Amino acid sequence: MYIYKFSNFVEKVDGELSDKKALLTKKFNRSDNFINLTLVGVQRCVEDTKLPSNTSIYLASDNGNMNTTIKVLDSIFIKNRLPMPFNFLNTVNSVKLFYIAKNFNIDGKTIFVDSFESAIIQAFVDIKQGKNVLLGVVTEAIDDLELHREMFGDKEIIESSRWLLLSPKPDGAIAKIEEFQLSNSTTSKTKTSKLFSFLESNKNSFSFREDRLSFSVKKMS
Repeated sequence: MYIYKFSNFVEKVDGELSDKKALLTKKFNRSDNFINLTLVGVQRCVEDTKLPSNTSIYLASDNGNMNTTIKVLDSIFIKNRLPMPFNFLNTVNSVKLFYIAKNFNIDGKTIFVDSFESAIIQAFVDIKQGKNVLLGVVTEAIDDLELHREMFGDKEIIESSRWLLLSPKPDGAIAKIEEFQLSNSTTSKTKTSKLFSFLESNKNSFSFREDRLSFSVKKMS
């Protein structure tokens, strides 16, 4: 399994959430912060690469679309009224995948999962079948920063959209994922962010360890 391209969009939040739509070359009406954050990362990863139409898309997020979900729950349970239709639609996980597929003309498999670990395990199967995979991990901040700190205990609040374009072929690849193994336990765990920091660094090798898997990454010479 080869890493063909990657993006590591990370933004520290000190006040209001930034306008991600302004960073997009192709904009969509009714998209929310989570969707725009997702598309910024994908856009920076793909750039001008022409993706095969059967490319698989895996989007992972621990907490999903928090701001729009809060708006919908506020409408229903606090204001006792129906939520705005597009707010309700944007809380559905498959909608994020629709925006990616539409933006890059992809009609392959699209799956939303809860973690990078789950996503890359499934991506490995697709790669073995000769498919390309677009795999991302997106973390959105709650625009009420005090609420965010209360819920997650974060001293530093960040938003991130990290993406890998994976290929079964070595041609043009920047790194190779090897020694991919599934396991039931590990003595140490690796933060997903460290993989992307490695790809941005001058280091040549990296080891990833999580609950259910381990693998090594080596830069291509």
